[in-house]
Amino acid sequence: MTRFFKYCLPILVALPLSSGAVRAQVPAGVPCAERGMATTQLHDLYGERRIGYGLAANGSVIELFVSPNGSFTLFATLPDGISCLIATGQSWEPPPEPEFYAGR
Repeated sequence: MTRFFKYCLPILVALPLSSGAVRAQVPAGVPCAERGMATTQLHDLYGERRIGYGLAANGSVIELFVSPNGSFTLFATLPDGISCLIATGQSWEPPPEPEFYAGR
């Protein structure tokens, strides 16, 4: 839980800088920031790198960042480049073997 607050504080500071249109799309209290700033902090503070992403029905890109020690962060990045925190955690397990994806 401490990691969550240490990470969220810088993003909460950036929240008022986001546009009113973005805030209208994001539930109140969700920490958001410009994507570049958010991903730089993930890498610099926690050693997390993006390992996967996908396009949501609402046009947001959902991204998963993971560190070698198992910490992870899930972000939704809106079309205007603002990233909002969805979840953080520990003990991330690697994805299935590559054969799992061979049939897609």
